[in-house]
Amino acid sequence: MEGRGGERAPGGAKEKRANELLSLAALLGLASLGCGVLYGLRVLVSGRIYYLYLILNLVLAAVPFCIAAAAALLLDRLGPGRRQALAALPAALLWLLFYPNAPYIFTDFIHLVNKIYLRSPPADWLGLNALVWYDILMNAAFAFMGHFIGLVSMWLMERLMRRAWGRVPSRAFLLLAILLSGFGIYLGRFSRLNSWDALLSPLRVAGETLEALKDPKALLFSLVFALFIALSYGALSAFKRLPEPLG
Repeated sequence: MEGRGGERAPGGAKEKRANELLSLAALLGLASLGCGVLYGLRVLVSGRIYYLYLILNLVLAAVPFCIAAAAALLLDRLGPGRRQALAALPAALLWLLFYPNAPYIFTDFIHLVNKIYLRSPPADWLGLNALVWYDILMNAAFAFMGHFIGLVSMWLMERLMRRAWGRVPSRAFLLLAILLSGFGIYLGRFSRLNSWDALLSPLRVAGETLEALKDPKALLFSLVFALFIALSYGALSAFKRLPEPLG
């Protein structure tokens, strides 16, 4: 990365930023491991392997963060200028394609609402009511971590886009990303589309998108989820702007 005078920032600054990203990834990974512990306890107590999709969806939620971190390292090497601005575009589009996987985990609560895995207690000593409460907390932990990882990746991407394109274009991209993500979550839950379907089955994605755009319920669902993402990201941004706490 170049300084204001056009000179490249010292290699130590790049190494520091890389170490910061690595530390952030380690912290998020450690917190995600806690979700895995909750799931392991659920299997151990009940003796049944349910909710395995939570593990998979949490892994998918980490993909946008990995994309944002990789983009940060790449753009840091390119330095400011035309090459950085051009390289930022495919990175932003790739991130946008996978970002909805992060808040998508909230839609997994539908399985808990429908009590798909709660038709009978797994043991005499473990009542059904206790298992319901545990499953609520476990699903909430997975949903929170997935969403939080996604918000961190969004924060990284906004900073990268601001560096590459400027404040106004980066804010416009962020607003577009939030709106499209709400719609992407709808396509994932109700049309059963995955991020990679946009690359492997573009015609199917186009058809499902056109059908969803005709459905008022799809638009309402998308806007509500977009508002939820916007409020969450606003809270994270406000927290990041707070001054250092008093010692």
